[in-house]
Amino acid sequence: MKKVLIIEDEQDIVDIATMILEDEGYEVASHCAFNGFEKKVNDADADVVLLDLNLDGYHGKDICKYIKNNDQLKGTSVILMSANLDIEAIKEEAGADGYITKPFDLADFINIVKAFINKRKLAVQTS
Repeated sequence: MKKVLIIEDEQDIVDIATMILEDEGYEVASHCAFNGFEKKVNDADADVVLLDLNLDGYHGKDICKYIKNNDQLKGTSVILMSANLDIEAIKEEAGADGYITKPFDLADFINIVKAFINKRKLAVQTS
């Protein structure tokens, strides 16, 4: 089963995203507390991380850089989620694989996650 990790401080968004993704057949883990995020990300063994930019005491950009610079995690797709108008530039700076603009359309949300899950699946099969 494909795994998605949601790192988001708004519980309503976590709940909605979890419900949608579980309905699509994904295993979902989420974190709203970010102390020790490194262990949480390492332990999640996720195929895709949905990562909010503005977290309580943290910036998603830094968590993204941690994932992308970690040899064990760098193959994990990171999709930033934000209402920030500069999300595309921040995606490039952080090294994220994609982004979802808040508020998001549910069909677009599902399609973006599926695309990165399929991309990861294809990469693993060809390795």
